[in-house]
Amino acid sequence: MPGALDLDPGDSVEQYLGNMVREARLALGREWTQSYLAAKVFSSSTRISEIERGEDPPDRDLAKKLEAVLQLSPGSLVNLVKILSQQTVRNYVKALSRRSIRSYAKTYVRRQLEATAIHEFSIGVPGLLQTGGYARGSMERGAAGSPAEIDDFVRTRLERQVVLGQPEPPWMVVVLDEAGLHRKIGGSAVMREQIEHLLFMAQRPNVNIQVLPAKTASVVGSFAVLTLPKGKRGAYTEGFSTGNYTEDPKVVMRFQQVHDLLRQDALGPRASLELMRAIAKEHDD
Repeated sequence: MPGALDLDPGDSVEQYLGNMVREARLALGREWTQSYLAAKVFSSSTRISEIERGEDPPDRDLAKKLEAVLQLSPGSLVNLVKILSQQTVRNYVKALSRRSIRSYAKTYVRRQLEATAIHEFSIGVPGLLQTGGYARGSMERGAAGSPAEIDDFVRTRLERQVVLGQPEPPWMVVVLDEAGLHRKIGGSAVMREQIEHLLFMAQRPNVNIQVLPAKTASVVGSFAVLTLPKGKRGAYTEGFSTGNYTEDPKVVMRFQQVHDLLRQDALGPRASLELMRAIAKEHDD
């Protein structure tokens, strides 16, 4: 892992962006530590460190905040984020032809990229909201393949998350089964990081996460309903090593009705955040 002084702005767009943020921060004075900047943009010092090292670039909302606070030219960071998004979309499309996406899921994954809304119920954390550690833990538990194959699966899953970073991302409503938050997928540290990521993603205006209490009746398996351009809709359901995508209106409507019923029993957004914070503390051991 490169340190701040080892960054070469010519290595990648991510590192060029990170160097811009670091240099602008230091130029503002000695009191402008990573923690100080993080407070200014309502983020964390860890997040700022990841950005400056070129490991995890900001989304467009955070890029705009950084531009304003660091007195950078409007668009200077956002345009770089757009370039990164375009690169990731190209990788996303290429990934559809790789073995790392199961054949039964390829149509669904392709439709995700164009969806205007995603309504999902999941007994675990949905792929678009997973961290690398959680994705790896779930794949290892499911004996998804060799270490090299799992590396490819994890990389592809994270690449797919560009769906939520597009200029006009879909409206995503997730009903998440509480039991899935208590399971130690990948271990305690991985689960705490995963829940913190959910809390972070829930701050986005296009992401709504509601937790279905463990004591409430649920359904078997996970499913998603996509709203596509011009009103077309599709539904995808997935189990262990199998899945099915359909655009049959009657089937799609049934899944939407089930989602609506589960959402009625789920906690509201604020109560869900409070519960997730409490569960995150359970994973401190």
